[in-house]
Amino acid sequence: MSGSMNKVTPDRDPDVPPAAGTQELGVLGRISGVIIGLLEHAFYCYGKAISRAPFVFIFLCLAFTGFCAIGITKFTTEERPFKLWTPTDSDFLEITDWKEANFPSDLRLNMAIFEAENVLEKRVILEMLRVHDVVVGTAVGDVSWEKVCAKVPTLTAALFGRRKRDVGDEAYPGLREEPRVVRQTDDYEEEELDWSLILSREGYCDFQANMEQSCLENSLLEVFGYDRRDIESLSQTEIIEEINYADVSAVFGFPLNATKFLGGVERDSSGLIVRARTAMHMWFTRVNRTAIALGEYLDDGGSGSQVDLMNFNWEQEFIKNVLNETDRPGDISFFLGASSSFGTISSSNIEGDLQFLTAGFGIVFLYVVVMLGKFNLVEQRPVLSLLGLSCVGLAVGVSYGLCSAFGVPYGPVNNILPFLLLGLGIDDMFVIMQSWNNLSPQEQTKDLHERIGSALRHAGVSITVTSVTDFVAFAIGSTTVLPALRSFCLYAAIGIAAIYFFQSTFFVACLSLDQRRLEDSRHGFLWCWKIKNWTPNECSQRDLCQTFFTEVYAKYLFKLPVKIVVIVITAAVVAVSGWGLSNLRQEFDPIWFLPQDSYLYEFFMKQKYYYPSSGEEGTIYFGNVSLLAEMPKIEELVKQLNENEYVAEVDSWFLAYKKYWGKQGISVPNPDQTEDGFLDQLSRFLHSPSGSPYRSRNFRFSGELICYEKAPPVTASSINYKHRMLQSSREKSKAMEDVKAIVRNANFTGYVRPWSRAYAGWETDQVIEEELYRNMGLALLVVFVVTLLLIASLPTSLMVLLCVFLTLIDVGALMHWWGLTIDTVSCIDLVLAIGLCVDYAAHVGHTFMTHAGTRDERARATVGRIGPAVLNGGFSTFLSFVFLSNSSSHVFLTFFKIFFAVCVFGLYHGLVFLPVLLSLAGPAPYPTAHAPTLQPTPVFTPAEKRDTIPNHGFIEKTLEPGDEVNSNENDKGEQVNAASASTETNLGDQQEKY
Repeated sequence: MSGSMNKVTPDRDPDVPPAAGTQELGVLGRISGVIIGLLEHAFYCYGKAISRAPFVFIFLCLAFTGFCAIGITKFTTEERPFKLWTPTDSDFLEITDWKEANFPSDLRLNMAIFEAENVLEKRVILEMLRVHDVVVGTAVGDVSWEKVCAKVPTLTAALFGRRKRDVGDEAYPGLREEPRVVRQTDDYEEEELDWSLILSREGYCDFQANMEQSCLENSLLEVFGYDRRDIESLSQTEIIEEINYADVSAVFGFPLNATKFLGGVERDSSGLIVRARTAMHMWFTRVNRTAIALGEYLDDGGSGSQVDLMNFNWEQEFIKNVLNETDRPGDISFFLGASSSFGTISSSNIEGDLQFLTAGFGIVFLYVVVMLGKFNLVEQRPVLSLLGLSCVGLAVGVSYGLCSAFGVPYGPVNNILPFLLLGLGIDDMFVIMQSWNNLSPQEQTKDLHERIGSALRHAGVSITVTSVTDFVAFAIGSTTVLPALRSFCLYAAIGIAAIYFFQSTFFVACLSLDQRRLEDSRHGFLWCWKIKNWTPNECSQRDLCQTFFTEVYAKYLFKLPVKIVVIVITAAVVAVSGWGLSNLRQEFDPIWFLPQDSYLYEFFMKQKYYYPSSGEEGTIYFGNVSLLAEMPKIEELVKQLNENEYVAEVDSWFLAYKKYWGKQGISVPNPDQTEDGFLDQLSRFLHSPSGSPYRSRNFRFSGELICYEKAPPVTASSINYKHRMLQSSREKSKAMEDVKAIVRNANFTGYVRPWSRAYAGWETDQVIEEELYRNMGLALLVVFVVTLLLIASLPTSLMVLLCVFLTLIDVGALMHWWGLTIDTVSCIDLVLAIGLCVDYAAHVGHTFMTHAGTRDERARATVGRIGPAVLNGGFSTFLSFVFLSNSSSHVFLTFFKIFFAVCVFGLYHGLVFLPVLLSLAGPAPYPTAHAPTLQPTPVFTPAEKRDTIPNHGFIEKTLEPGDEVNSNENDKGEQVNAASASTETNLGDQQEKY
């Protein structure tokens, strides 16, 4: 935040009465005075102590950082989306934990999309076959595709395989007269021949037991049976014909609808698919539960489930091999989405973000060197600048160490924390240095310890106010139910407290050492080099920024026509921004947190474009439920789901089970059926072609399911459903709540809950807006209270709060126009934005209260005195994150866009609108206010450095234009005596004050 604004304490002669038109201090003013007085006295004593023993405090800071950094040994990251973005008390997490314990999925899906002008061309299909061969040949040691793949029964090609042209129709005379149906719709279904109804149970089970097992791989290649010679012999017309008429997989012998693999299809007038832009390819692997039971597993951040090491390592080799572009034609694109991709990419993205921190640190270092020092050999401060910036590293070490020690995981949003601390650390440095440069002539005559104490007395209150507001804002944010937001707020709160401590301790100690170096005329970079007879060049003593604000900006801003223009522009911007803010939508998608240049992000974008889902899929899980006893309720549940306006379809084993036995004249449900009879019928059904799709997907048993025997007791089961296409977050929330209500009202006796992977985001959408308003409201309240205590003027504090509201409105509008939404990252940035924009305005309002005179005079003096500091703080904050504009990370881009808006609009309202508003309707000043004066620029000479008060090194002397430096010994003696008298008077005033 713009910490470069320091609390201005006006110097006033105690014998001079308050300026006319001032307000009397009330209870608020007295409370504020006591608090600020105590803080100033504490910082004064603390600064003196640091100056007397700078090396001791530097060592203590380093030792404290080292001690805290020990906690980094327990550093953990969290990449699982539902563990980051889903409320901790949500139904989704509770059901997910139950699902992992009672209904774990053994399948892992790896998907790929081939994209070309027409994927139905022979050369593209051959490229698919090449990738298939690469996957089959992928191995890690003795772990091959055959060992990790999920296998399914395969019917014999003699009965169900694709009709091969080289075999001839004579081999299958019965097929010649069968009409071939064009697959004109993706949901085409055909009545399947059920051998379990034709053969005896024993004969069917023997037939099934003897079926071959093949690795489960679904793609367009199933039409051609992975037969390279056959594919190469096909013409384009024959390829089109095969894809349109294929109804049986040449690999597995089961019904096949090849159109479901295609995206961006084009059909001719007869309905034939003649062209397609993409083709989907899927590989399934099976998790080794035995290895997991032995502890040979890891938690996969992408899927959020456990995976055995053998499977995971093979998957990494698979990813590397299929992404190899060496043999891939240039006009064919390949996009991959593996099960482990999300976790591995999220983890690697953390290391990739360091380049932006390095670049930002470099440019900020140059800026700090320019702003802290002057352009001559002695008054330049590169070493002090570097040591000041090192406080950021110390604060990061403390924050990461303490949070890791207490088990707070590190999330992807936390990547912006170093940039945040970099901006805050720079601003606190500027506060301290400006307070040092703004010491009064009386304070400049004191020894170094007194001057350091005085500088920290003035700066300490300011950095305390800004740090407290930010710390409290993030402390409030840490109470959120969103894990990612809570993690960031905890890291940030500790980091802000640490940067506050290090800047007021470590940097002040370094400033003390650097000032000793400067007063001894030593080189700014090479401290061992003492420059003799050094005199500063005239150019280095000029302050162009101060000159601009005093002689140009303050002169023209308060002319009546300019005031009118400012008010009109502000009103117009707010009106337009209000419209933009009203269009800001709430939307959240964990995919955004992937780098936009990653292969997984590109896969998701292609999948969303070419394969728009008809709706999100969901599952209703049943645990400890007697399916036989609850069958009427299951039937009613399915009926209610089908009738719901937000549910597109229900895929229930119950309906297939009822249909299967209905063909045999058995009614379902049957109130007279026994449990053993039901389990026997269930076993026969699940081994039939009608029931086999539900066997592994929808049932878990207490023992092994055997075709010849009745089923073991059912421990868990499920029913699948799919929502229709839903657009707004409110519609999605309503759909989810409807399904939950239907399940709840069914009154099952056991554990029955609906679950969908999409519900993780939908439940987040339900609370994220509430969390945003709660955190922003509490943060605004805290900031207002702290500002009121600092300024001790209700009208001025309300004006400052108005500037904050206007800035937030403008920022919200720019978020809409820049394509951002209300999500977890923007919530964090908006809470932090409150602290930034209030700082731009608060110190302008406070400085206005310290000046007496007419409103225009006070406003003009305020801009001239505090304006450079405000601008400098805002610009330094901008520099700390400017390189994030090149990032591909959603977190960094959002941070850049919002903070860019905060800097622009915050500086506008703080330096343009608020001064104009104060000049028109500002309240009366404090009773202690002084008439506005502009101090001349202090300069010093080598003679003054050598011959003034001991332990000082020099006295800064104010020269009026035309004066000459007098090196006469008598004059110098008078200067010293006068300075000593002034010092005694000032110390007496301080003693009386405290």
